[in-house]
Amino acid sequence: MNRIATTAPGKRGNAISKSNNNAILPKYAAYGKVLADRQRWSNPPLFIFVCVGGDAFRQAQNHNKDRDFSAMVLAADQDPKSLIWPVAECPIVIEWDGSAPTALIIELVKCLLRALATSVTVWPIWEDFSTSPGYFDTSKPVGRRWTPTRETIKTYYPKAVRS
Repeated sequence: MNRIATTAPGKRGNAISKSNNNAILPKYAAYGKVLADRQRWSNPPLFIFVCVGGDAFRQAQNHNKDRDFSAMVLAADQDPKSLIWPVAECPIVIEWDGSAPTALIIELVKCLLRALATSVTVWPIWEDFSTSPGYFDTSKPVGRRWTPTRETIKTYYPKAVRS
């Protein structure tokens, strides 16, 4: 892609980035540029949080106060494939408040694993984990007797490289 940086006549430092094919250039997720700079200086966080849902920005700001963590935000109307995820060689925790659709969370997990995250844990923060995750129904056929009643915390790993 051929990018041309131009400056408006008579104005300094007001660069506008244009491309010849008018394509939308990819950008970082909210707070992702700070994380990318941190990665560039070989200072990765212990955990990276990706906050999704209605209160995501406040949650991310709280995580970003601790220097051991870093947090980014995915708005419910954003496509995770259109964003840059600087998460290489780091474990990720997705804080999901339930307001975003499940399909968006699945696509986000795939994008983070493609971006070389070591693991991605989906944490449904609206669930009460002190209750049973399901019940055992003996009237159902063997193999289908366990019926989940709530979301659980799940961790996903990249596929092993075959030699």
